[in-house]
Amino acid sequence: MTEPDLFIFFRTLLFLFLGAYSLLLLASGLWRLRLLLSGPQTPRQLLRLYLSYQLLTIRLRPLRGELLQIGLWTLMLCLVWWLHTLV
Repeated sequence: MTEPDLFIFFRTLLFLFLGAYSLLLLASGLWRLRLLLSGPQTPRQLLRLYLSYQLLTIRLRPLRGELLQIGLWTLMLCLVWWLHTLV
């Protein structure tokens, strides 16, 4: 009988805990944002208008370097992951 690989067990357990934690944080943050933006009050209407204007006028040119770096590191991660499957 082979011994279970503790690294795979730890990695799976860590992935499950971090995945559940991040989903809970995302859901609670979206819920608080929905509560913040809902309602007919004038300050909330102004906030909704301001946020929609900011989303429509976002410029990606200042973020080009960071987005390129994120894409390259993601590509490197996928490459290492693919190479790991070949070993």
